[in-house]
Amino acid sequence: MRIPDFELERWKSTRVIPGIVDLTETGIPEPLRLRDIFGEEVLDLRMDYPQIYGDDKLRERIAELYSNIEKDNVLVTSSTSEGNMIATNLLINNGDEVVVQLPAFMQIPGLIEALGVRIHPYYLEEEDNFEFNLDKFKKCVAPKTKVIALNFPNNPTGRVLDENTVKAICQIAADHDAWIIVDEVYRGIEFEGPFSPSFAEYYDKAVVTSSLAKVWGLAGLRLGWMIGPEDVVERGSAFKEYTSLGHSILSEHLGSMVLEKNMREKLVKRGRKLVKESFEVFEEWMKTHEDIFSWVKPKFGVIALVKHRLKIGSSEFCERVFREKKVTVVPCDTLFTNLKNYLRISYCQPPKLLREALSKVDDVINAL
Repeated sequence: MRIPDFELERWKSTRVIPGIVDLTETGIPEPLRLRDIFGEEVLDLRMDYPQIYGDDKLRERIAELYSNIEKDNVLVTSSTSEGNMIATNLLINNGDEVVVQLPAFMQIPGLIEALGVRIHPYYLEEEDNFEFNLDKFKKCVAPKTKVIALNFPNNPTGRVLDENTVKAICQIAADHDAWIIVDEVYRGIEFEGPFSPSFAEYYDKAVVTSSLAKVWGLAGLRLGWMIGPEDVVERGSAFKEYTSLGHSILSEHLGSMVLEKNMREKLVKRGRKLVKESFEVFEEWMKTHEDIFSWVKPKFGVIALVKHRLKIGSSEFCERVFREKKVTVVPCDTLFTNLKNYLRISYCQPPKLLREALSKVDDVINAL
């Protein structure tokens, strides 16, 4: 398998470096520190090999984040990325036809491209305010469609699907006996209310992935999961024997603590509060730039897709912001599909630092 460059991550690797204010990252403004969530009992952990499926208690607590999901439907992974790698390789073969929703976080599309399949893109479009258009989607799904690949809540558009739309997509997939793979890593970081509906809750041929990286503020644990039918979890555990073989015992222990009911409710509340505080700063900044920026407000934190009317292109502008002000912003013209005059700006910094960073972006705008 020849994997194409993951252009967004390649771009970030030379720009998200010490001394830079990062407006590309998509976690919460204040990641947790270890002292916030564990005591000295962790010092008694035996640093042995973990179970290939993941710790049983951890799997049970992950399952509690979903309705109609049991422990045996859960495979613990080393981040969402490993889950995406496993799911695509289990369900897609060379020669299959796959519908890929775009724009999206480009890991799954890149993995699918590497598998040598026939890709039919379905685009979230500006004319629809980037909302999911079922009529347009239906036209992309064909009798030979093997898999539908999605990313919701969606990076970079900030769109979230409601229950009726999720059910409708599942019905379309069922009509074609197609699998659905969904990167759901932002599920839980909605501004308010219950978690977004998960495809795994409504369709028995859905495989979804997520992790502790976003609302929980624990990206550093590199702990995620894949949810699917028991036979897919079993096959996924065999695939893991060629990837990570297992995870950090420490990460699994801390993950299980975090997902205990009272703790997880506390941390979701904390994460959403931090996101709202930073969003208010960003929203106020957007109001002062209505002459050059427009947007469809995101429905979850912590990224905004911003259309611009700058005198220069997205990539040139972001390069100047990086070079002159040591701030990183994502140019969508080269790093996402079908988004020529757009920037993806993250507001996942504490309010004071975010204001300072946006002021530096202003300096570049004013100098154009």
